[in-house]
Amino acid sequence: MNESTTWRALTTGSTDEVVLAIDFDATGRPEARFADLAPHLGPDSTVWETVPLGMDALAGPTGEGYVKRWADEVRASGRTVTAVMGFCAGGALAPALAAQVGQWQPEPPLILFDPETVTPLTMYWQFAKIIEVATSSLTPAELDEAREAGRQAQRDLGDLEPLADRLSEIFGQVGAVAFPRLGLDATSAAEVVTLFRSFISYLCAAGQFDPLPAWSRATVLTSASPTSGLNGYRTINPQAPTNLAGDEITFSVGHAGMLADATVAATTRELLARTRVLGGARS
Repeated sequence: MNESTTWRALTTGSTDEVVLAIDFDATGRPEARFADLAPHLGPDSTVWETVPLGMDALAGPTGEGYVKRWADEVRASGRTVTAVMGFCAGGALAPALAAQVGQWQPEPPLILFDPETVTPLTMYWQFAKIIEVATSSLTPAELDEAREAGRQAQRDLGDLEPLADRLSEIFGQVGAVAFPRLGLDATSAAEVVTLFRSFISYLCAAGQFDPLPAWSRATVLTSASPTSGLNGYRTINPQAPTNLAGDEITFSVGHAGMLADATVAATTRELLARTRVLGGARS
């Protein structure tokens, strides 16, 4: 593909078809990524993954703004989209992107991996997880203080955008203590803070959509982790309907290893082969 600000090519197949993958990939994350999955989806599969947006693109971010940036570049490429995949919070953005693509071609099917809705609680949980990884030089007391500051923000701020601003502020304050201990210079420390703000903005964008109607038509691949994806949604929402997904396939692998699992890859490859056959029948 040509130089892109919103997509990176993970694999290049032999046709003009493309599979789109929505995720927030960053160095140091503990979860496997679409880069682990894509090489196992067959020689015909071209897979593009979303690129984290820089701060220059984050002024006044909206969910629709994210999706439009992604969709505009795909449309300009002239490629035919055969499926849209999403991992974790990307599963809340994938239906909106598929709908945008459906404005110029048949709407592509959704293949979602442990899709999650974004709420203030899930935003805090992501903050706490990143704080522990990115600020490993903190003392236990300092780490507890940072977590409590985040919990207090989550209790006080019910809307995602104010909460995102406050968590970004806390992360910057904590980083000012932790990053020098890790040997990061000012430039590197600023890059880490910018990446965090970009991730929180991505979560805000995902939280602006109600993906449940589209999930009921999607194929959802569910891990064995009880707090992730549809498992976690059912725990938090015990009155939720049992048929949250159009077709749900469960695996024994944990959430973090899902995109690197051979069985998940084989299943995804079969699903993509099916979408190509169905796409050919439609055309």
